[in-house]
Amino acid sequence: MELFTLNHLNFAYPEQEKQAVSDLTLSVHAGEFLVLCGPSGCGKSTLFHLICGITHPDQGSIQLEKQELVGLSNKELAKVRAQKISYILQGNSLLPNFTVLENICLPHQLGGWQEDLKEKAMGLLKEFGLENMAQEYPDNLSGGERRRVAIARAFVHDPILVVADEPTSDLDVENTEIILDYFQRQQQKGKTILISTHDLSCLRPGVTHYTMEKGVLQCQGVLS
Repeated sequence: MELFTLNHLNFAYPEQEKQAVSDLTLSVHAGEFLVLCGPSGCGKSTLFHLICGITHPDQGSIQLEKQELVGLSNKELAKVRAQKISYILQGNSLLPNFTVLENICLPHQLGGWQEDLKEKAMGLLKEFGLENMAQEYPDNLSGGERRRVAIARAFVHDPILVVADEPTSDLDVENTEIILDYFQRQQQKGKTILISTHDLSCLRPGVTHYTMEKGVLQCQGVLS
């Protein structure tokens, strides 16, 4: 079953002549794990911003579960993200004045999520070896620890689609393996995972490998 489709998507930044995303068409099925590789500046982050409704395309269609997202208001797009999509941004996206546990739970609670997420959040922290850091503040964490907290936050409200921009950056080999193992287990449970990376260790059996260059996407096939 198709989860989301992109049809003839185009986007260019106002100050640039070249398209950041050029006539891009893609169909992604529920439970698929896509790994997108490409050099810096090739359009990966821009594509993710378009998929998540943070940036609006100049042309084209974006459908999630057959709902057209292009043309929705920012408020409507925020509701879609809160209910169905998690986006793990590059860099440090944690709120410095809130604890690790609050960082995981609070954004979803502000977005209208009613369920008590603390138990699920603690389970994820344990999964990622951070259970003793629930009451710490982000400034007391290493870059890799902050990255794992951001990943925990992405999964705590059970999204159907997780989009992750360089999720293994700042992680050592051991924690990269922990995160990738977790991603694959979530894929096996039916979640759709889409990540960008420079890390070739993300190219594992069962993932669909794409490359991107100058805004153009090419499928390299499913790895065996």
